[in-house]
Amino acid sequence: MTAEATIICAADAGYFPLLRQAVQSINDAGLRDRLALSILDLGLEPGQREDLTPLVDALAAAEWDMDFPGRDRFPAYFKAMTARPYLPRYFPGHDTYMWLDADAWVQDPDAVEIYLAAARRGLLAVTPEMDRAYSAFYKRPRPYHRTQNFRAYRWSYGWRVADRLARNPILNSGVFALAADAPHWKIWQAALTRALTRWAPLRATTGLYAHVSEQTAMNYMVYEDKVPATFLPATCNWFCGKGLPMWEAAVGRLVEPHAPHQALGIVHLAGDGVQDRVFSLTSTDGGTIDTPLTYDAVKALAAGGRME
Repeated sequence: MTAEATIICAADAGYFPLLRQAVQSINDAGLRDRLALSILDLGLEPGQREDLTPLVDALAAAEWDMDFPGRDRFPAYFKAMTARPYLPRYFPGHDTYMWLDADAWVQDPDAVEIYLAAARRGLLAVTPEMDRAYSAFYKRPRPYHRTQNFRAYRWSYGWRVADRLARNPILNSGVFALAADAPHWKIWQAALTRALTRWAPLRATTGLYAHVSEQTAMNYMVYEDKVPATFLPATCNWFCGKGLPMWEAAVGRLVEPHAPHQALGIVHLAGDGVQDRVFSLTSTDGGTIDTPLTYDAVKALAAGGRME
């Protein structure tokens, strides 16, 4: 019997250590009792696929789901971006689909249900990259036409669209949920195709903005096409590169750094060096703790294990 919903993660061989921890967090949270877990293979090695087999319900090799100039010069992992608007094609038979980046992991399974419940209502469930703890909101603001968001819109859709939409908060496509029959999929496909076919081949492969074009396309369909969407709190997709969490020693978990110190549902290790660094976290009991923010490290810390 096919599960009503599936969580999908993706990685190549180099990203496998993070993928393995994301998968383990889903299994440890008991989510596979009611959900399927699917893996989009971007170039895993045979031994890595073998390691994943007992922990997941399906594996599928990523393909190029659209044609665009210069595609043959894009790295294979970019298939994760072009595949995202086509997820029901890869893993058919589910009513609801949730994407989880390989550099994210589940701490509180209730966050997953928040995403899925919203998606079942016909909404795109997604989290903006904004919170009262994120450092960007305490820095001198850049002129908006120099921001990454403006430049991403300009690359994908031109100056006029960038001027109209770039002031909106970025919706992070690293974690989202959407119903299988939602019209959003085709709208997203069209928006991404439009972005990737604007440029001649020589320019299509250059720079950051091509590589975030699927996220820009998702933002475009929300802000421009006005698809039904709901914005979840930062605890549902905590962007560690923008704000360090706190440690709640009494229960062994990461929490938001401001009161009421709610538990983080999904911990996202996005940001330069976040995946490899040891951070000094403030504890809610007044102390500090030095730890990486990976699932294995936090799990060991919660269990009283010694950190390397």
